[in-house]
Amino acid sequence: AFDAALAGRWSALAPSGQSSTVQAVSLVESLLDRYGVVTRDIALAAGVPGGLTTLYPVLKAMEDAGDLARGMFVEDMGPAQFAQRETVETLRAFAQPADASAPVSLVALPADDPACLFGAGISWPDVAWGAAGDAPAVDSAVVAARPSRREGAMVVIADGVPVLWAAPRLKSLLAFSGDEKLLEAAVAALVASVRAALKREGASAARRKIVVEHFNGRDVLATPAASWLQDAGLVRLPDGLRLYTSPF
Repeated sequence: AFDAALAGRWSALAPSGQSSTVQAVSLVESLLDRYGVVTRDIALAAGVPGGLTTLYPVLKAMEDAGDLARGMFVEDMGPAQFAQRETVETLRAFAQPADASAPVSLVALPADDPACLFGAGISWPDVAWGAAGDAPAVDSAVVAARPSRREGAMVVIADGVPVLWAAPRLKSLLAFSGDEKLLEAAVAALVASVRAALKREGASAARRKIVVEHFNGRDVLATPAASWLQDAGLVRLPDGLRLYTSPF
């Protein structure tokens, strides 16, 4: 995680004249701005040397000063969680029963995006195998049917809950919900996100072969996902459904 956090292009700079305490405070404020809640797993995922132990004195001092609250705000993220009080109030609002008449908010993003903590501190939900219907399983696809944060994978989140995961190049999809209307909307959001990303890359990306072959470890063509993907603009082929994009 540390190496990944430091990947990219760097330049040599003069040593900072700030004290280690000032630097630690700045780091904590940066993590709060980025993640909202600071926990052991978030500190490790952000590549902080020493993890939460390094930041604990600053977090404790900010808590004593009333700048931060400590508690168990996010399930499965451990007992030591620190957040600003405004963030805690926002989390409480999300915890209220949802208005059934309100539209679902869908977000598609890379599975390894720092904004996505699933698979990095928060466990992936169980796969809703029944969403694939009665289609027979493809042994090799079932073995590989595990969500991960690997590069190129995507996840669609509905109101903070993951509902759909896609392998790189959309080769395989996994559903975390059995709600067909929700999954249909998630597929549309996923395809729109991938299509926009390919368009930004230009003509070379438009020639890339992107074919959905499996859904929940089944041949996608034998599952309800086939119609959702066709409605989203994919073209039916003998081996799956292909996404064609225009560079214009």
